Amino acid sequence: MLIKSNKTVAVAMSGGVDSSVSAIILKNRGYSVIGVSMHLISKDINASADLKTCCSTEDIIDAKRVCVKIGIPHFVINLENEFKTAVIDRFVSEYLGGKTPNPCILCNCVMKFDLLLKRIKELGAVSLATGHYARITRNKEGKYFLLKSKDLSKDQSYVLYNLSQENLGEIMFPVGNLNKPQTRKIAYDAGFGGISGKKDSVEICFVPDKNYSGFIKKLSGNLSDDSSNKGFIKNLKGETIGEHNGIFNYTVGQRKKLGISSKNPLYVVRISAEDNEIIVGNLEDCFSEILTVKDFNFINPEDKNRLHEMKTTAKIRYSSPGYRCRASVSQDGSVKIVFDDKVKFITPGQSAVLYSGSKVIGGGIIE
Repeated sequence: MLIKSNKTVAVAMSGGVDSSVSAIILKNRGYSVIGVSMHLISKDINASADLKTCCSTEDIIDAKRVCVKIGIPHFVINLENEFKTAVIDRFVSEYLGGKTPNPCILCNCVMKFDLLLKRIKELGAVSLATGHYARITRNKEGKYFLLKSKDLSKDQSYVLYNLSQENLGEIMFPVGNLNKPQTRKIAYDAGFGGISGKKDSVEICFVPDKNYSGFIKKLSGNLSDDSSNKGFIKNLKGETIGEHNGIFNYTVGQRKKLGISSKNPLYVVRISAEDNEIIVGNLEDCFSEILTVKDFNFINPEDKNRLHEMKTTAKIRYSSPGYRCRASVSQDGSVKIVFDDKVKFITPGQSAVLYSGSKVIGGGIIE
């Protein structure tokens, strides 16, 4: 039986199938629903980013069409300046510092579950729903927990580790208990055949052509002269074996386009921004059993005191499996993660996210 609700929920609509179905589900459940789309990217930043990517003008139009058809209002919120400061500038700065950031994590943390959450309350909404594949539960004591989605192949809990107890009480993930075919079928059955078959966005929205170095150069005028970016490529013995054309062109684990001739394949093992150097080695040199995370966010603060007792796994990038590990809080407040077996390509700037079974403990950026 349909339970009517006077609760007004805003759905963050990107124009894709997941957020569209989230709005459909909530409308069918009897909620008062409004659609909101963020306008994030100025053409001054990257004109090509307005084509076939998350939050493009085309996608905002798709979102508006869905809202019109299901009979809910739609609002576009301009957050270009905030996005540039919080996400794009940080992305550029991290690459220039020899790290490899994940801007989607910052976008979720700052743009959706901070700025957008505040703005939707001005529209009268009390909750924000998104199309993320993840789940939220609550125990008898009122504590919230973030869980992996039912469809593990689409699980997006990795990018949500910054959420707080307060956040979890104000957000909803309507498709978290669905698999992707089910989501597409709901869209199709509701009359949205075009959106039901829409491909998932996989590129960074402001660099859809994947030319990161070109984008960084554009936003950093002092890098326009390639000769000023050059530095040495060294082996683990400290011997110079080549020259690089800017550390922002490289990432840990990279093997191709190093410009070095060698009998055995060489990989980027470490990037030193201080010395403007790329350090390379063999594949076995890319394995490590330990990493450190500062400013670790615990979704349930109580887990901080019992972390050393918990059986945990860790993901070190969005696409990585969960590696079995032990974790503990150090005296300086950082979290130390020790893996049962060595893992390869631990990359500073990426995030390490800890899980206890399907529960997200929290995470932070790898040092």
